[in-house]
Amino acid sequence: MKQGQSNSTEVGSHSVILYNDLSEIERALGSFFFSGYRREKKLLFIYDRLTLADLLRAIEPYGMDLEELRDSGRIEVASARDTYLRDGVLDLERMAKKLEEKTREALDSGFDGLCVVGEGSWIFDENFNAAKMLEYESKMDVFIGENPLDACCIYDTSVINKRMLLQISGLHPFIFDTDSFTPNYDYFKDTYGHVCESDECRQLYMGTATMASEMFRIRGFYTEDHCKNVSRLACAIARKMNEIRLAVELETAGMIHDIGMMTIFSDMIGKPGKLAWFESQLLHEHPLVGYELVKKVPFPRPIAKAILEHHERLDGSGYPLGLKGDEISIGGKILAVAEVVSAMSFYRIYRDDYGVEVALNEIEKGADRFYDSDVVGACLKCFEEGFEF
Repeated sequence: MKQGQSNSTEVGSHSVILYNDLSEIERALGSFFFSGYRREKKLLFIYDRLTLADLLRAIEPYGMDLEELRDSGRIEVASARDTYLRDGVLDLERMAKKLEEKTREALDSGFDGLCVVGEGSWIFDENFNAAKMLEYESKMDVFIGENPLDACCIYDTSVINKRMLLQISGLHPFIFDTDSFTPNYDYFKDTYGHVCESDECRQLYMGTATMASEMFRIRGFYTEDHCKNVSRLACAIARKMNEIRLAVELETAGMIHDIGMMTIFSDMIGKPGKLAWFESQLLHEHPLVGYELVKKVPFPRPIAKAILEHHERLDGSGYPLGLKGDEISIGGKILAVAEVVSAMSFYRIYRDDYGVEVALNEIEKGADRFYDSDVVGACLKCFEEGFEF
């Protein structure tokens, strides 16, 4: 430790570790604390479901001895309940102030900052206030951006619904993925935006998407060019709505909107009759699986987002997140209509009625309830003006 010195120009980092088995996070926890230790930062461990035994197993492979660290003042441990609560009630403002105080105390003690890990899955109970959590994380982002505080939040994915999980993930610039902390796509959504608009990039996007869609054809998922039909119709609807740039992105999204289906058993796709409960659950996961796959490729963000949302419905009855109204992006709304019209226009073993007229009647009846009325209007206009599969 460099007593009396501090790197006042250094700013911190804000990371997240997601797990559903404690054994999965030992490497992540150890790696994060070892990084802070090497950079002469004081360590703070806030525990709840995670215990000191978990911490011990995590840091031992890095040659760090917990008792020695505690005796020397290099690490401090605290209960989440004592840190987050005030009079038994969740108080995130208190937590933010405490972390700011602990950072300044670390600097005053000669450390180069504070490195803190907190396990917060218990926060997500029936009284959880998402707005307060967003406010807290935003405040911490500002402080971390100006001070040497490395903060890592740990959440058990088994106790958080998928919608909240994406929100939480999106609040952290870095996420532990496989064996290291990497930039988090969900956080940098505004920065990524529309990544590249050159003809070369568009050709690369479509080439990659076409290659992926060929996998469906090879596996025999559809008897017609479903992905190509969705791609063409989504692009046409977007152009009709004067969403010119989005049209290019939806052309790509349409080609790979069902890429998450690759994890589903082939015989489920063509199964006659109603799916079993567990089969429905698997099916409802495919937009989220597709989103997780596609966001690893540097496509423009609206592509991955539309894929995630292409089975969402305005009234919240869709999946996988149950989004409502304006929570769904315009790309997701367009892709949803294009997907329904394409799917209902062709024969499926589990459905008797099909055809373009049947499909268009479906979206017209569902306008304003399931589907965006402007998108439905643009789709109907496309067919009136001669669009065909």
